[in-house]
Amino acid sequence: MSFSSIATEIRLKIFSELLVLSEPIDFVADYGPPSPPLFRRQRDGLCPAVLRVSSMMYREASPLLYTNNRFRFPEVFTSTPSAPTSAYIGPFLDQIGSHARAILHEAHIKNLELIRDTCAGIQTLELLVLPEHYNYALSHSTIAVEALNLLDTRLKSIPPLKDLIINFQVYPEEDPSDDLTKKIHDYGWTVKVTKLPKKIWISYDDRVEFDNEEDCDAYDNEQFRREQEEEEEKENESWLAEYDRRRRDPYWKNDSDSD
Repeated sequence: MSFSSIATEIRLKIFSELLVLSEPIDFVADYGPPSPPLFRRQRDGLCPAVLRVSSMMYREASPLLYTNNRFRFPEVFTSTPSAPTSAYIGPFLDQIGSHARAILHEAHIKNLELIRDTCAGIQTLELLVLPEHYNYALSHSTIAVEALNLLDTRLKSIPPLKDLIINFQVYPEEDPSDDLTKKIHDYGWTVKVTKLPKKIWISYDDRVEFDNEEDCDAYDNEQFRREQEEEEEKENESWLAEYDRRRRDPYWKNDSDSD
């Protein structure tokens, strides 16, 4: 019995096990090039090699990979400041076409036009807002209001899009305000809250964890002070050793030793 002779429903279940994850698929970028390539952050159990087995498998399985997964793109700083941030996600969007369901960092909303042009059938878009960003990215300032209105305009230019999810990542002791949540709902968007583990601050030497920034800064400053003292002490010892060596050298004359 060949694989193609198996019932389509069973084949699709097999493909789903190989190609669909419950968690977002995170990409990282090769920093530096003007158009850095994307790589999956870790081995996540996906088996995309199955798409290369035959054209039949590709036709059946690729929609599952690109439609039923969520893709999270990184924030990228390239070696060419003028290079558009869309340069590195463009090839990926071209490849997945109408099957896209993407998660974008809020810095990437400028790429909505690219998504509109390359992902003709996209229905769900998730905008990831990091905890250190949402207080100013979605504030009451004039600039923030203009940015939200611009986002809304660009979203409406993507006709197939049915759902925009604003995913707030927050620490356990935090939550988006009711006013902020209402603002999002007023645009017709969906609010999602993802709780992160308790925030910790790690010392610069990666030795100590702190539950607050002040203690972490105090530790770092003390370590910097000690390191500076040790460096100065080593430098003084080196100079003294060199001075002593030269005083023992009969060919070295030092006017200061004439007395």
